[in-house]
Parts: sequence; C-alpha cells; structure tokens
Amino acid sequence: MSGVYAKEAEGDPYRKACLVPYVDPDTAPPDIKEKLKVLPFRRNVLLTLAHSHGLFPHFSGLLGACFDGKQRSIPVLEWQLIVLRVATLLKAKYEFEVNQPVAEVFGFPQEKMDTIGCSINDVLEGKGPWTDRDRVILRLIEEQLEAYDNEQETVKDALKLLSVGDVVEVLMIIGVYASLARVIKGLKVDDDKPTPDLKEKIKAAITD
Repeated sequence: MSGVYAKEAEGDPYRKACLVPYVDPDTAPPDIKEKLKVLPFRRNVLLTLAHSHGLFPHFSGLLGACFDGKQRSIPVLEWQLIVLRVATLLKAKYEFEVNQPVAEVFGFPQEKMDTIGCSINDVLEGKGPWTDRDRVILRLIEEQLEAYDNEQETVKDALKLLSVGDVVEVLMIIGVYASLARVIKGLKVDDDKPTPDLKEKIKAAITD
C-alpha cells in the first residue's frame, strides 16, 4: 500500500475488510467532492469508486439519473426490481442491502421482496407475484447475466409491453448494477454503518 493510501486508511473506522482505502470527501478533488453528493449520506461503494478520478464523475451522473424520476424512464419499482434481482443473482449482499430500503420507501411489495430469489423457471411458468412487465424484465436480466446476450424472442416479448427506450434502459441498468456488484465483491466493500433517518433522506434524494 502506498504511503498516501496508508495515511488514508489509518484509523478509518469505516474500513474493516475493503482491500483499498475509502476516499476522504474532505480532501478529495473538488469535482470528486461534488459528485459524492449524489446521495446525502455516506455510501462506502461511492467512496471506493471515487478513486477513479476520470470515470467516477461520469458514473456518478449515471447513478444520479437512475435516482431521478424525470430522467429515468421506467418506474421506480421496476428500477428496484432490476437492482434487487441483479444483486441477488450475483450474490452482492451490500448492493442488495443498500437498495432494499429504497424499494421499501416506494412501496415495493413484501411478497416480491420475499420472492426476489425465485428460479427463472418459476417466472416462466407464471408462478409468483410478478406482473407481465416484471416477468419480461426478469427474463432480460437472467439472460444478460448468464450470457451477456438476449434471445430475440425475449426482446420481442419485451417490446410488446415496454417502449424501445424502456428496453434499452433496462439493459443499461442491468449493466450499471452488475458493474457495481463487481467492484463491491472484488474489493470487499464494507457494509455501511446505520444512517439516522435513512428513509427520510432517501425520500429527499430519490424520486419516482
């Protein structure tokens, strides 16, 4: 570990397992510091991504667009369906746990939360609490994570229920959160400490 990184890590109460130190928002370059404000509370994954001074500002902007109902075209609960399913299939515990309260704030049904890890066969057979739109989104996710590809029939079915823009956005969101899962798991990002009034802060930062 370099001297700079060792100094950053020294006495860091947030870092127990992460293989790299977390960026200190107080000493980060101005553009990085500004982009760390995408959420009004600490998230260790953002403080990990912030080491990439060139890419993080743009990636933060992409995440910010997901948080903003005026920029994101799919409904907030479909966005969260994608995030929670991707996190579940990739076994990205941190990603699931930081998004679960977001889903809860916007009324993600408990039955869906309890069934988020169901098999794709159950989805295809019509089992579970899923809407038709949910089912085709779950199919898109399954195929993307398995093969980085989609069956033509799946895309055709998706286009019967979603706009072209929605389908493209779904695939982009899958990619964004799969990328986050890779960073989280690869670098062993630590769980965040509890945030006071978290759900109220989520309501202020994220729109449907």
